[in-house]
Amino acid sequence: MSDVNVLIVFYSRYGNAERIALAAGVGAIQARANIRLRRVADLTDAKTIDATPAWRENLDRMNRDYVAPRPADPQWADVIVLATPSDSCAEIESFCAWLPSIAPMTGKLAAPLAPGDEESALRPIYAAAACAGLFVAPAKIGASDPITAAREYGQRVTQIARSLKQAARA
Repeated sequence: MSDVNVLIVFYSRYGNAERIALAAGVGAIQARANIRLRRVADLTDAKTIDATPAWRENLDRMNRDYVAPRPADPQWADVIVLATPSDSCAEIESFCAWLPSIAPMTGKLAAPLAPGDEESALRPIYAAAACAGLFVAPAKIGASDPITAAREYGQRVTQIARSLKQAARA
């Protein structure tokens, strides 16, 4: 059993943020972490979703494949990876706003991710995570291969969390 727990929370419409969330999860596993993978619900109404067949199809699949974050998930986690699409981060911001109502997030690490690590998508997530009481580990901006970068980021934040836990015990 690992000493680090990583919660990967993502919002995805068409699968791009889902892919980087999965890659970050693989990286966390490679760094010997326990993981939970959760998808936050859409804030958009069903009529808007239904107007775009690809969105509806992906949503139906992801609703079968993933569950929404539960209150016990962030309490369990040492690291919370927050994966968002580059064009919409409201769902992840809403998740971050919900966190303090569950329990204090003191000592937990947030790891925001976006396809291509676009600064415009990450900045509001950094702020929302910090306001929720999380320490924020910045992602590498401008990575040429987002899947590899997300996997390496999952490894790195797991190692950071492990170091922080060891230092706290010393």
